[in-house]
Amino acid sequence: MKKTAFLLMGDRWHDATVTLPLIPQLLPEDAWDVTATEDPAALYALPGRPDLLVNLKDPVENNQIPTPAWCDARWTETALAWVSEGTGFLAIHAALADLPKDHPMVRMLHHGAFVTHPAQCPVSFVPTREHPVTAGVEPFTFPENDEHYVMDMLEGTEAELLGETRSEHGSQPGLWVHNYGRGRVCCVTPGHVTPNLLCPGYLRLLRNAADWCAGVI
Repeated sequence: MKKTAFLLMGDRWHDATVTLPLIPQLLPEDAWDVTATEDPAALYALPGRPDLLVNLKDPVENNQIPTPAWCDARWTETALAWVSEGTGFLAIHAALADLPKDHPMVRMLHHGAFVTHPAQCPVSFVPTREHPVTAGVEPFTFPENDEHYVMDMLEGTEAELLGETRSEHGSQPGLWVHNYGRGRVCCVTPGHVTPNLLCPGYLRLLRNAADWCAGVI
């Protein structure tokens, strides 16, 4: 039986065309029934609670102008309730940006707040702990320059750090997991351009993450 996934993508700095090639590689149609959209409100039209929520969309559509986060109280409450009941949650790159540390999505799911990133530069990923998400993933450098996110992890977080991103600017948390109620949560910071999303090491990591979050592995 196929697993169900709801995938959000597309914002001012991360056009949906960047993500589209990833979807069939990450969530192949023989194993997943995927709703992929740029509209957060499409969540409310789902027939039931999905097995997996995947977010690649910046919470603020355009941070160049005053814009409220699309993950308002209703959306956030729905997502938190579903994850607590067992839906997996996978946050990739821009999904982790532009929310304050006291936002419920950060406090309950992200466990880390985006601070900034330097100019795009060569970025490497190094797994630091054995886990189903890092299984078969060796250290690698992305084929194109990426945004090296600087993250401020919440004090006292129980998230398990599984990997680091490294560049000329130092090391940052790049991959971490934790549980929220009955749901599994995975956050991963790189992935700004299509070639990086599809590079073999990263694709292996993301597939592992999706399967782990959804309880496949």
